[in-house]
Amino acid sequence: MKKRNVVLLILLIVVVSSILVLAFWQMEVISTSENQEGHLIVGPGLELDNVITLIASIMAMVLFGLTFLSYKRDGRTRFLYVSIAFLLFAIRGLLLTLDIFYPQQAGWVDLFAAVLDFAILLSFFFGILKK
Repeated sequence: MKKRNVVLLILLIVVVSSILVLAFWQMEVISTSENQEGHLIVGPGLELDNVITLIASIMAMVLFGLTFLSYKRDGRTRFLYVSIAFLLFAIRGLLLTLDIFYPQQAGWVDLFAAVLDFAILLSFFFGILKK
């Protein structure tokens, strides 16, 4: 990898992580007590685990973009499998945070997330097997 690309990659990671840290820092903890399900509430009705899942999904999208660019540049199918795994991980995280917006209609999400977990593992496995 060229020196310029490494610097741009580090800059991208710093910018994205700074934005995420600032967004999380702006949220104040409303209560240190737990809600009915035992989850810590952050911000206006947001649960801490949903916020962390959303941040992980955004980071997975960034990693998907980086690995897909690596695949386009290099042409190795290993990068394609890894980028697919990151994309599936991002979709899984976004689906798990759906209960913030649609709490009653997201009952099928847990089953679909389990299927996506299996697909993510398969994608990483094929990525490891490919040369």
